[in-house]
Amino acid sequence: MSKHTLPKPAQDNRANQLNPAHPAYYRSRGIPEPVADQQAERAREDERAPKADDGDRTEGCHWEGTEG
Repeated sequence: MSKHTLPKPAQDNRANQLNPAHPAYYRSRGIPEPVADQQAERAREDERAPKADDGDRTEGCHWEGTEG
């Protein structure tokens, strides 16, 4: 293990603290646990919500219908 590589549990903890969909993100910022759980759930719901622009991305492209 190099001197800059964290052990797996430390890597997991760091990843969780950087992930808004995980309660550790909010707890590491001083948010109480019940509120952190609610905020993380809200972030997960936002990730699952369909986006307004999830349609066909080729529609209206400038290159559509051109040759060569």
